[in-house]
Amino acid sequence: MKSKLLNVVKVSWPYLLTLIIGLYLAEILAGAVMALSRYKLTFADHMPTVLKKLALHPWHYYNLYLGQKNPVLIIVSVAVILYTIYFALKRNSKHKAWQTADTDTHGSATWGNLKDLMEHFFRISQKDLTRNFNQATDTNVLNSLIERESKSKTDKK
Repeated sequence: MKSKLLNVVKVSWPYLLTLIIGLYLAEILAGAVMALSRYKLTFADHMPTVLKKLALHPWHYYNLYLGQKNPVLIIVSVAVILYTIYFALKRNSKHKAWQTADTDTHGSATWGNLKDLMEHFFRISQKDLTRNFNQATDTNVLNSLIERESKSKTDKK
């Protein structure tokens, strides 16, 4: 029971942390928008004080803006919650995709045999391979290499 609870906490802590940080940032954004609408042109003068209050008392301002049905806070909070849920589900599905049955595979990969390799990777015939090689190489370079090899063999004797 205790180990199962510990596993749940280990798995869910990144998502809870993401949710808390996202909601914290939503509160700061909503407070900044509210301060902008209140102070308008003198916003820059009041910004440090406003941000300090928002950063030091997030729970108070979050509840205040939520009680006022602040649209910025509600929209950003819903977006953060949906993002966290999406992230958790996406990660869980990726983890399940890598789990395999009792086979020697990972995901959808299978071990190929020689016939599969020949069909999929070696479709070029020997005649085409020779023709392609001859077209791609410079015969002068090949002839000079052959001459150099024969010269080195005669020098060794």
